[in-house]
Amino acid sequence: MRKLDTLVADFPNTYKLTGQDGVSKTYSFPKSHISYRKPRTVSTEQRERARQMMIAQNKRGLSKI
Repeated sequence: MRKLDTLVADFPNTYKLTGQDGVSKTYSFPKSHISYRKPRTVSTEQRERARQMMIAQNKRGLSKI
């Protein structure tokens, strides 16, 4: 809801707040702005490689201080 409120404020020609009550809001915007994607899957190897890269990067960052 906050993200949509920001889009309404930043792009009033595209996103519109059409209704609001105490607990909900209704927005209007082009159908082409909606996308459905399957969740990203990360393999165990990719996760471990990223973990090791972050550990190495953090060690390099601490040695500069």
